[in-house]
Amino acid sequence: MAGYRFVLVAFGCLAAALAGAAKPAPPFRHEPLNVANSCLVESIYFYDQFRERFGEDAWVRVLQWGAKEDEEVVAGHAVAVFEWKSRLWAWDVNHGFLPLDVPPAQREDIDRVSPPILAKYPRTTARYPLYRFDFAQAPAAAPPAALLLDENSAVRDASVVAEKLARHRPVNVLRYSYVADGETKSSAVAVFLFHGRFCLYFPESGTIPFRARQNSVENLRQIQECLRRVHPGAFGLKPP
Repeated sequence: MAGYRFVLVAFGCLAAALAGAAKPAPPFRHEPLNVANSCLVESIYFYDQFRERFGEDAWVRVLQWGAKEDEEVVAGHAVAVFEWKSRLWAWDVNHGFLPLDVPPAQREDIDRVSPPILAKYPRTTARYPLYRFDFAQAPAAAPPAALLLDENSAVRDASVVAEKLARHRPVNVLRYSYVADGETKSSAVAVFLFHGRFCLYFPESGTIPFRARQNSVENLRQIQECLRRVHPGAFGLKPP
């Protein structure tokens, strides 16, 4: 697909390790999106909420990484990392708030910040952990509405993500169909921009960032081409 670089790893949700010590009291309340395969969109939503509450100068990043388990590539993962009252924390959709024993002065040092977070996933080997943050974007002029009563769970989840993330960036949500094992299935995708990447959230598998020639969430041809890298032959792309 000329003009695009497909990122192999979808950022869904790694399986969480078994619970250990009691969790510390959270520094503040945060309500997650509660959608499927959501670690990257949940982390971006936390990022947005943190900046809404504490200002654009508040320090927060999305830490993401690819992963291997038993020498096989598996879904990557993402968490939010932030500084709160002179202490570093992480927020993970699987584990909630995690205090980090890392001095705030070293907050940009991923080699120091990531180990206590990655320790929550002892069965996986992290690959290329890195920070993401957003560039200034205008909110969606006509944000999509969450379709909470739709009978298709993929449509519900994609529309919830689209509605929430649209408060800080252009977002689109679309239905589409594809054929798998001889059966036609109906699904939906939320399309948005983060850290200069063209991102597609698939409720069935997670979020996949693309490098696209045109970063427009309204470019249906571009969305269709990206869709077909995940679901070959995807068709019937339309508003929900």
